[in-house]
Amino acid sequence: MKKETTKKLSLITAAAIAAAMLPGCGTNDGGQTADTYSAPKETTTATMAAEDAEVVEQVEVDAEKLENGKLRWLSFWSLEPEEGETVDVFLQLFKTKYGGEIEHIPTTDSTKYDDLATLVLGGNSPDMFPAADLDTFPGKASAGMFQPMDDYIDYDSELFPEGARRINDMHTIGGKHYMACVSADAGTIIIYNKNTIEENGFDDPAELAYNNEWTWNAFKQMCYDFTNTEQGKYAIDGWWYELAMMLSTGVPVVGMENGEVVNNVMDPNLARVQELFREMHNAGVNFPRAEYNWKEHPEKIGEGTTLFYPVGSWQLFEPDISAFGKPGEIMFAPMPRDENADEWYLSAAGGLDAYAMCKGAPNPEAVAAFIKCKLTANTDESVKDVNDKKLRGDYGWTDEMIEMYNYTNDLTNAHPVVDFYAAVNADVYELLHNPIKDASYNGTDWYQTRDERNGAVQAYIDELNEKLKAMS
Repeated sequence: MKKETTKKLSLITAAAIAAAMLPGCGTNDGGQTADTYSAPKETTTATMAAEDAEVVEQVEVDAEKLENGKLRWLSFWSLEPEEGETVDVFLQLFKTKYGGEIEHIPTTDSTKYDDLATLVLGGNSPDMFPAADLDTFPGKASAGMFQPMDDYIDYDSELFPEGARRINDMHTIGGKHYMACVSADAGTIIIYNKNTIEENGFDDPAELAYNNEWTWNAFKQMCYDFTNTEQGKYAIDGWWYELAMMLSTGVPVVGMENGEVVNNVMDPNLARVQELFREMHNAGVNFPRAEYNWKEHPEKIGEGTTLFYPVGSWQLFEPDISAFGKPGEIMFAPMPRDENADEWYLSAAGGLDAYAMCKGAPNPEAVAAFIKCKLTANTDESVKDVNDKKLRGDYGWTDEMIEMYNYTNDLTNAHPVVDFYAAVNADVYELLHNPIKDASYNGTDWYQTRDERNGAVQAYIDELNEKLKAMS
């Protein structure tokens, strides 16, 4: 299963929804409209070992076969395993316990909301849509693209981990949930090569993390000590660094509190981390992506000329992670702890597993069954070895990587932070998405940046809050 992770955003307003019904609108890359598109049957030779399938068969999910097992899934990524991968536990449960099947309606990240609008307004709604990119709520929910899930999902179930429960409760209007987050796992992690750490005489970030000593200062000092621009050595590459560091303060740029969108652009904690970005930029720690057509180069981690690669944890679920080094060399740690924060806050973005129910979903019972299978696969101790076996076999993980993944998941689950700036509307996204990186990329003064944008951001948020209030 491969998930693309580009972060483009398309605005769906009432006008855009209406426009999506016009001829030629809402087409996918193949030129067919989404409401007439017949998804090809996905074929794969992926299987589950007989002994693993037997373990899964013994799992109790209190399930009855679905009257209609077809789950229509609109997404730019498939729930089925890719060729050469083994079947996920959740999918085996869904198929064997409920008689479920996945009908994948393919789209692209840039056209997904146009396609969804066409399907919803054409009376041919999908059942389920990916919500892990944190762009479905509250803006798209207020535009009528999604429906609450409380009539079908028990949000009080003990199967929901505490972190997922907190995130679900942020995604409510009038007490009704518009997201089913099943896990708030390790979001942004920092990948590194153990040989590079050892050769430079640094303490292992993983060991520092276990000892609660992996802090902003420890991270910053390693970056300074490693960077040598004359030798082509840089401390940080990748696109996920800035927002994850900001969220480690415990303060999102745009948050949700008590059913209202909250603007935190002026919060002094965000200014504090932006000053750190500016300081590190001036020290030259960032890989000069502008000189490489704005492309990241993970292979330089394996070569030992880049120290850290902050990225969503999904990166290590690719079939080939050898760019980061040889087996046994690749390791990762959570984002460092903010010494001034009261807890170790971690971004759940990048590790979030979450779903939304489309407006007019024809088979909400299948969505509920799927969510239950996801929760069971994540929490049932009897399948833990099956899940770990997949990490080793499909992705080449070592035992210490699995141990760190579990540790980082526990940290994230305890204090997850998510940001909603991408889900208000396209204007707020444009106002904030690149500017929050400017201090890191260009040494820009954050105080000027925030002062120039705060008023417009607040106006859009006030407008959306009025819509949410009317829906409550």
